[in-house]
Amino acid sequence: MKHKFYILSLICIMMVTSEKSFSQNYLSLFGDTSTTWDLILFGYCDAICSQTFTVDNDTTINTNTYKIIQGIPGFVREDSVLGKAWFFDTYSNMEYLVMDLSLNLGDTFNLYDFNSVAYPYIVDSVFYVNSKKHVRINAWTSMCGSDEQITFIEGSGTTAGFTYQRYLNGSSVPSYMLCHNKDGIKENGNILFMDSCSVCSVGNEEINSDLTSVKVFPNPTFDELNIVIKNSSSNTFWLSIYNLLGEQIIYQQISNATNINVLSLNKGVYFAVISDNNTNFYQKIIKR
Repeated sequence: MKHKFYILSLICIMMVTSEKSFSQNYLSLFGDTSTTWDLILFGYCDAICSQTFTVDNDTTINTNTYKIIQGIPGFVREDSVLGKAWFFDTYSNMEYLVMDLSLNLGDTFNLYDFNSVAYPYIVDSVFYVNSKKHVRINAWTSMCGSDEQITFIEGSGTTAGFTYQRYLNGSSVPSYMLCHNKDGIKENGNILFMDSCSVCSVGNEEINSDLTSVKVFPNPTFDELNIVIKNSSSNTFWLSIYNLLGEQIIYQQISNATNINVLSLNKGVYFAVISDNNTNFYQKIIKR
């Protein structure tokens, strides 16, 4: 009887140990006390700027629990057992898979264009760095001639950040992860910007814009953009709007309160740069 009890106890211990060992097969994206990412949400030739995003509280959408990341137009959730992460895009009101560490060489992963059309890309490499699994696909982050293949990184996310789905252009996206910090420790850096965690440049010049009171609305928009500029010493400004290829679609002089007709633009993502004599302000725009 004692022998049977010992065996049953041993089995129970093994089951508990097994469940504990395999309840989290991959490192979590989130720290215990703090998590931040330095991301370029949208960058094109001659206009690239990063921001630091901090993980806040949780929210629930369609029974799924997401992390709120302040400043990102959506929410992130993960399954650390499967090694997957999803981004809920508040613009499209849809969830997209943005990382899958369970993929093997030759598998495919879907990237989406602005119309949510899926294009499969092949996993061309699976490797480990500092014991963390990396899965690389044959698609790219591209910014003004600087290119890096999109890679899923265990415990950090992707080299393309989280918001890249629906921004596919050709075989590339215009977003990038510079750095990732958990609990005050830097977990991951970058290649394209020599491991810098802060990038802000327009043209060849580093800038810190004092055009801080600029409003561009509505965004997303269908037919027009309203631009209101306050607290600037200048009364004359210039507006440039670029597409994802970096082509200048609109260029015109504007005042501190201007309406721009964008009805003729195709649906998609654009980038606006508002300049005075000294500085620049830039804003991602979505045309419905």
